[in-house]
Amino acid sequence: MFTRYYQPQKDICVDETLVGTRGRTAMLQYIPSKHSKFGVKFWVLAESATGYIVRMSCYLGKKFQPVTSGVCQETSVELDLLRESELLGRGYHVFCDNFFTSVELAKALLRMGTFLTGTIRSNRRIPSTIKEANVLPGNTIFMRQGRILLAAHKGMERKRPVRLLSTAIPSDLSRGVPAMVSAYNKNMGGVDGADMQFSFYSNMRKSLKVWKKMAFHILQRMLLNSYVLYKSNTSEKAMSRLQFIQEVIEGLALRHLNELDCPTIPVQPRQTPEKTKLVKLAGHLQKDCSVCSDRALGIRRRSRMVCQKCRKGVHISCKRQHKCSEE
Repeated sequence: MFTRYYQPQKDICVDETLVGTRGRTAMLQYIPSKHSKFGVKFWVLAESATGYIVRMSCYLGKKFQPVTSGVCQETSVELDLLRESELLGRGYHVFCDNFFTSVELAKALLRMGTFLTGTIRSNRRIPSTIKEANVLPGNTIFMRQGRILLAAHKGMERKRPVRLLSTAIPSDLSRGVPAMVSAYNKNMGGVDGADMQFSFYSNMRKSLKVWKKMAFHILQRMLLNSYVLYKSNTSEKAMSRLQFIQEVIEGLALRHLNELDCPTIPVQPRQTPEKTKLVKLAGHLQKDCSVCSDRALGIRRRSRMVCQKCRKGVHISCKRQHKCSEE
């Protein structure tokens, strides 16, 4: 559905996101690196530049989604997302983290006309030169097999080298940093960027109903995608995302009222009462406070301050309770 009105750019990324909930469900996952830690996990395919969600897939857990024999989970997840989005064989460049990246996945995507770049774990099937690389700070080791390029790079401030795989980026260096590292840092944040934008105007509420959390999450994803569509198709100065959300809500509410044939009542602007201004009496003159003084009850409290309009005595502490007779 998300690819019907929008064609994503060449660089896309695959990552996971978590819908935070502590409700009872077999789909509940624990991911300590996420803000919510507990929740329902979604596999997400997004455009790197804008964070536009191309495809989402809910992970149901091992009980309902057992791993197919002979195929790794990360490989099947990424291939399914690309296949269901109809992006395979069209020259797209996929960026992913070390959970997904493997030599087997890179070969499978190459056969389908799709490129891959990502970090790779040292326990994957890679040459020992890269797996056990003892790299000095600021240096890089490259290995190539056909279109597949492996690298082990150690930054000046890192204690351990980072290992990467790419089937599209050459072994170029820019100021000692491989081109694949720069490309990965630039294009891998699509899903995380969408999560960040999503959190700014989130309407999530506390609820133990898991289906309710998931439904509202999907609706907000659709709203975020619609804002990306709006920005990419408007020729005028784009409104802010908050203004866009308000316009969508008002438009849906007006449409609902029109369907019910309800007369619309114009909203009157709220009038804020003027604040009481106090002035000091000349000399040592005093007047009874109009708020806390009552001679009928034998309570006499005098003030040297009076209201500027009605000229009645008012203590500074009674200013808020004073009702001016001139208003």
